[in-house]
Amino acid sequence: MRRILFISTFILVFINCFSQVKNLVPNPSFENYSICPYYYADYIYYATPWTQPKAISTTDFYHRCSSFPTLLQIMSDFNLPHTGYGCAGLGFNLSHNDVWREYIEVKLSEKLETGRKYCSGFYLKRRGYYAIDAVGIYFSDSFVVQLTDSIIPNIIPQVSNPAGNILYDKINWSKIKGTFIADGNEEYMTIGNFVKSQFVNGALDSGYTFGNSYYYIDDVSVCDCDDFKPKLGRDTTLCTGQQLLLKANVPKEADSVNYTWQDGSKDSVFLVTQPGTYWVSVYIEDYKITLTDTINVNYEDCNKPIWIPNSFTPNGDGLNDIFLPVTEAELENYTMLIYNRWGQQIFESHNINKGWDGKYKGKLVELGVYTYRIEATIKATKERKIFNGKVTMVCN
Repeated sequence: MRRILFISTFILVFINCFSQVKNLVPNPSFENYSICPYYYADYIYYATPWTQPKAISTTDFYHRCSSFPTLLQIMSDFNLPHTGYGCAGLGFNLSHNDVWREYIEVKLSEKLETGRKYCSGFYLKRRGYYAIDAVGIYFSDSFVVQLTDSIIPNIIPQVSNPAGNILYDKINWSKIKGTFIADGNEEYMTIGNFVKSQFVNGALDSGYTFGNSYYYIDDVSVCDCDDFKPKLGRDTTLCTGQQLLLKANVPKEADSVNYTWQDGSKDSVFLVTQPGTYWVSVYIEDYKITLTDTINVNYEDCNKPIWIPNSFTPNGDGLNDIFLPVTEAELENYTMLIYNRWGQQIFESHNINKGWDGKYKGKLVELGVYTYRIEATIKATKERKIFNGKVTMVCN
């Protein structure tokens, strides 16, 4: 009887299950357009499929494809856009009985699901004039309608900049972000100012006397908050002596992530050297959410031998009646084939527990030498093994 050993070596294993965040906002950074804007005013609907809730409005679209000098100069002066080549611009007049507000809106790529938590946001930069605090995002089951130039009434945005957090910055982009639980069937989003009475206190730029406020908008996002969940991978079994480097693999779209592993460590990775249950908790500052993932890691001795006999005696005495490899190693994707001296296949098995009883079509074959081919994968290491040899069928 021959003995064949599976030899395992020390391996440093990396789990790389990079996850992706699915943004439900089409054309989120205003890159695509149906027509390149010559001028910047009134052309938001060129940034398809973005539009505005009022047929006659002045919601703006900026894109570097334009040849209009004023548009390009504005983009240069204010370092536009946040990313890519395009962005939007919204204006609000808040000093004359709350007249005229501008909004942008778009249909999402799919409806939101009832009871699910969504993370949403966009980047914003002030052009000048007054600084305000009340800018937000409203989700609805249909496009909103703006009948006049003034505020769209009776709307409470699900995501808003905090009251009192005046958006002063004209140099850097600020992120307006938040989370909400969907009622279900929300399929449209509208960005703008929905608050009639608000802060307009002390950010009036020199040379302006009216309460006009203007902001650039870019990189709009809506995603299932679970998309930010860390991904440690599936439960796994390693060979004795191996190590596993776990990576939290939080999507790159997550900002300001804090990690906590089961032992209290704070790195983004953890080195496993012994069996156990491992978990990581991530706190995403951007959306004030905490998400976790867990993995079970087991170990086994991968140097277990597999014994392939070189003879067997199918005489019905209960001893050595079946030709079958013997091993303590856990195998998968197993195949055993038996051939006669003319190369004819006379037996096939895909079950590690089902061996050859010396029969072909229900009858014992002649005594003699037969060829086998055995293929199997070591489950712990995923190593594929192939064995070719000969076995003699004898009877005592």
